[in-house]
Amino acid sequence: MMRRVKLTEPKKAIVEKIKIPKPGPGEIVMKIAYCGICGSDLHASIGKHPFVSLPATPGHEFSGWVEEVGEGVSKFKKGDRVTSEPNLICGECYNCKIGRYNICENLRVMGCQGEGAMADYFLLPAKDVVSIPESLSLKNAALVEPVAVGVHATHRAGDVFGKNVVIVGSGMIGLGVLACVKAAGASKIWVTDFSDYRLNLAKEIGADRVVNAKADVVSIIQKEAGFEGIDIAFECVGIEASLRTSMDVIRKGGKVIVLGVYGDEVKIKAADLQDREMELIGTLMYIMREINEAIQLIVDGILPTDKIFGKIFKIEEANEAFEHARENKESIKTLIEINKE
Repeated sequence: MMRRVKLTEPKKAIVEKIKIPKPGPGEIVMKIAYCGICGSDLHASIGKHPFVSLPATPGHEFSGWVEEVGEGVSKFKKGDRVTSEPNLICGECYNCKIGRYNICENLRVMGCQGEGAMADYFLLPAKDVVSIPESLSLKNAALVEPVAVGVHATHRAGDVFGKNVVIVGSGMIGLGVLACVKAAGASKIWVTDFSDYRLNLAKEIGADRVVNAKADVVSIIQKEAGFEGIDIAFECVGIEASLRTSMDVIRKGGKVIVLGVYGDEVKIKAADLQDREMELIGTLMYIMREINEAIQLIVDGILPTDKIFGKIFKIEEANEAFEHARENKESIKTLIEINKE
């Protein structure tokens, strides 16, 4: 038998005992070392995720070892250090056929609509498994998925080289975007958040200027940006106020890249969308190339991982871990250690 975390109702996570899975053809069973709690997991844990219903088994930011391989799997063997792309796709729809399988018409995500990896062992398709280089610890490898979100969002923004950028929200996703746009050559980067702790961390990662959201963010940033204005804003929170700030802060003809998960419907100034010829661009997940880019960026040290990780919990403390992640605003990434590295 093995342990697995289950979100049974809002603000309640339990650890259940289930049978250890066996791999079928083309499948792998992973032994999980670490699993991060994502912002999507937190939305789901309070019953406010638009695409995840409770009960659910969370976990799509994970790392570990290959435990057993199924028939036909030759790329991996027992003991290999791995992580995974968590997209579960049909492979048959138009988007899958043109390479945009990250927005498959029938997309399911491990730990959201599919089974999650916050467990001792996890069964998944071998085609989704990714090797981890020796230079990357399994602990740091749990950050590959959220950093890949930033990689994909940066690609969705187009060419960011030499551009002025605002990042609204400096949680894990916002900081990941910051590291990615910095690496891509953005000219000047502003970051806004209510937490001074997170803003100081943003400065350490490479923000040129941070502004506490308690201030008049739009006026301050527009004044500092001057004649050129703000080319791109990345909305990384998922509430109406942050989306409005993102739309207000950019110059005419600018772009807003929306990463936040919205638990509620929001109102926007549609007249501004038209009149200012702004671009409002959604971004969801990533493709395998972006997973590998994220691995390399973490290996290159783009994030101060010692400050990214907050308290690390054991799997038996899952309920406390979710509560900590929800309530502690200075915790960037709450991690659950399931099996020791």
